[in-house]
Amino acid sequence: MHLSRLIHAIVLLLMMLSGQASAATTLHGTVTYRERMELPADAWLRVTLVDLTTMTPVVGASAGIPAKGQVPIAFALNVHSDLAGSSGQYGLIAEISSSGQVLFSTAKPAPVSLGDSRSTAILLYRQPAPPPPPAPALPMPVTPTELFDTLWTVTSVGGRPTALGKPPTLSIAPDHRAGGFGGCNNYFTEASINTPALSFSPAAATRMACAPELMDIEVAYFSALAAVASYELDDQGLRLLDAAGIPLIGLVRTTE
Repeated sequence: MHLSRLIHAIVLLLMMLSGQASAATTLHGTVTYRERMELPADAWLRVTLVDLTTMTPVVGASAGIPAKGQVPIAFALNVHSDLAGSSGQYGLIAEISSSGQVLFSTAKPAPVSLGDSRSTAILLYRQPAPPPPPAPALPMPVTPTELFDTLWTVTSVGGRPTALGKPPTLSIAPDHRAGGFGGCNNYFTEASINTPALSFSPAAATRMACAPELMDIEVAYFSALAAVASYELDDQGLRLLDAAGIPLIGLVRTTE
């Protein structure tokens, strides 16, 4: 973008203060900004004459900026001389907008004198983009109370019944601490629940040694527990499922 190039063909629309016929004066000038950026195709320029004492608008007009427009942008604003009630001190403000958002605007009015034929240079400053809308609130986790404070007995792991020895167990506390008996060792873990999602952190267990077949059950149970992604709960019991919805662990409420 070359700041020295003057864009012709922007003449702002005449805005009359009243219906009275009177002589008019024309204010000429240019609008520019320092950033080297191309304006959007739908950019508009608005120039307004304000009373410097009250900062109230006196007259203003808007016009679209031609395609591939570059600054400085020329304007001509016609002002009627019937300004009864005004302080006699005036200034020009301007802004460039696009899609309802102000891209550039003046920091303060540029003083002008009505009847002065000299050109007025108006410097615009980049306006910050509006903040993005707040992210939608995340839903509160749903934790079914029927999972809590119940001792669940494991009946199957990977579709195979746990018939040897004392079966593994699982309990989940309201604070999501979980644990039980793994088949050989006691263990503890932490549950993450947001119905129907359910997962467990890696289990930490004691280090007792048992018969190989019992150790195999415990290893399979801990591996299945780490792969749990959701659950199903009904009158038949609790089923812990993997990410594909395949049952990994079957459990029933402990009756003893």
